[in-house]
Amino acid sequence: MADSNAHDDGVPSTKGKNKGAKYLMRFLKGVLKEDVPVENLTKRAQRRRRARKPSSVRGCISAMLLFMTSQKTNAFQTVLGIFLHCTGCPRRVLEVLSGFGLSISYSQVLSCLKSLTKDAYMRVLQAVKENDFYLVYDNINLAIKHHHQRSNNRDTFDNGTAATVIIIPSDKNKPEPTIFCPVEERSVADANLFFPNDGDLENLFNVCQSHVSDSIVRSLPEGSTTFAIPIVPVEQLDLAKSTVFPLPVMKLDESTIAGNLSVLQRITEVGLNLPKSWFANPKNMFVAGDQMTVSRLLTLKVHRCFDPDPYHSLSWVHPVLQLFHLQMNLCGTIWRTHYGSKEFPGTLASIACLLNRKGLNNDKIVFHATDELLRIVFDAKVQLLYQFLRDHGVADRLDVQSVTEIITKSCCFQPSPSLLGLPCTTANTNGLLFLRDLVVYIELGAAIKAGDIGRIKHVLPFIVMMMHGGGNTNYALELLRLLYGLRHLWTDDWARRVLSSMLVNPKGIDGGWMATDMMQENHNYLIKTIFSAKGSNMSWEYLQDSISANIKTFQSISRMFEREVGVRPNSTRHKKPSTALDILRIQENFQSCGILWTSGECEQGPPVIDLRHAGEEKMVGSAIGRFFDNHTSLWGNAVDIEEAEGLENDLDQNQDIKIF
Repeated sequence: MADSNAHDDGVPSTKGKNKGAKYLMRFLKGVLKEDVPVENLTKRAQRRRRARKPSSVRGCISAMLLFMTSQKTNAFQTVLGIFLHCTGCPRRVLEVLSGFGLSISYSQVLSCLKSLTKDAYMRVLQAVKENDFYLVYDNINLAIKHHHQRSNNRDTFDNGTAATVIIIPSDKNKPEPTIFCPVEERSVADANLFFPNDGDLENLFNVCQSHVSDSIVRSLPEGSTTFAIPIVPVEQLDLAKSTVFPLPVMKLDESTIAGNLSVLQRITEVGLNLPKSWFANPKNMFVAGDQMTVSRLLTLKVHRCFDPDPYHSLSWVHPVLQLFHLQMNLCGTIWRTHYGSKEFPGTLASIACLLNRKGLNNDKIVFHATDELLRIVFDAKVQLLYQFLRDHGVADRLDVQSVTEIITKSCCFQPSPSLLGLPCTTANTNGLLFLRDLVVYIELGAAIKAGDIGRIKHVLPFIVMMMHGGGNTNYALELLRLLYGLRHLWTDDWARRVLSSMLVNPKGIDGGWMATDMMQENHNYLIKTIFSAKGSNMSWEYLQDSISANIKTFQSISRMFEREVGVRPNSTRHKKPSTALDILRIQENFQSCGILWTSGECEQGPPVIDLRHAGEEKMVGSAIGRFFDNHTSLWGNAVDIEEAEGLENDLDQNQDIKIF
């Protein structure tokens, strides 16, 4: 008789034993469980089963016996000890497993991590001597929790900075790219530099068709042979695995100008040990970061542009705005614009209430939850329009491509409900404006994933207008500076290098590109996870000496165990839940209220802001004029943009530039 407590995969149940350490129990089962023939498993167990080596149990037992014979034969135990440590396994558990011969001891793990940090330090020093590279850094906030609360002993946050060196693939036969175009080859510096040109408009229409058709195809029954309209690549980066070197964390607050200067000095003088001769050539280094980091670095350059020393003048620093923080701000701009009120159907506020989404409001925006809901609403509206056009006789037997073209024409540029056969109500116009805004947001994410810097360059002018229209002034002005460089000031080689620095491909796979600052955020998340798992015993010194420089090693070991042993990851890996029910509820609500549908009536709310039109008015009215006032110089192309600003300020104020 089969054991009633056995699972589908033949492993006895351990109810009551694994409540406090579910992942550890699951892991040990994966390591010590012999393979069960597939034919002996239930269908449910077959679906859940992961690929694993048939000899994993025998190899584990052999490693244990060798370790008991000689503790110098501990390759398996070392890797396992590091793996358990980086997943937050407590010290006492590691000591118990060490007694069983499954792991090295806790003190040996710490010693091994310090050795790995030294090795990582030597490798990054060698890499920066032989290759071009750039930096990305971001603040990291670590929660210091106190279990016994007192008035003078409460939970606090420690602020620091985490950084990563990224190697630039380069051809040694090619000379260093020139930064600035000759004056005679530059385009006319007028307002047209910052607005979409014909190529941008054509590209947006094409990618809009692709994203709309992709949404329609997702709604078709399984087995459908209809495919979405493909996107033609514009300028994709060469597919290769990015070489990255995480650096030790620094207990330096980079939210201030002085903090950014301290971070640069710590990285160059201590972290990378760059000699003064390295800056004398001169060298050029991208420093990637969010808008605040870029703003602080530009201010530093302005105040130091006349310093005769190449290192202290910071002429080698080129701050570059990064795309993940831009995505988050664009997401927030669209959310606030279309949020509206719960009283009016069709607004994001009413949809969030309809789907019972908690924590989504107009005060504090949670990026992942907001991004998910925006994409759900996009699919619901596009698929509802597809159903409307198929059912209401705009044309007989419309295929997906024909419907896609009609929807794209109605929402890609100036919203036109009448083109769809819908009444020109405020709710319908607001719905099409939402589709138009979200297409830009979706395209930015898709272009990043594809590693297509050409598509990113095409979509930037639309984002500039939307940022100005939504009142996101800081990012709007920084995007003007970026467009000015890409379209007027920089050579093609330098512009390509600037855009390339915004993307990395940690795994070297097609479709595996991500924003550079997103990779740094992932590193920060792993550091904070280990920090929180270790509790009060963790310190900044320990993070520097043992953890932060080994993040890539921890990731590789985790993937190895998942692949070789078949252990399920201790994460959902952002697994997307089914959205079909949410989409159906939104569509039923729209149909009953007459939104993007002919029947039904709803109370018409106020019109939402047309982000592009409002942004265009602000740019023409004042923003572009102020930008030109601050970013043109009497010396032509003798200086960089931020340095030109410093020179103008010097002339206007008739005083010496202050040097820190």
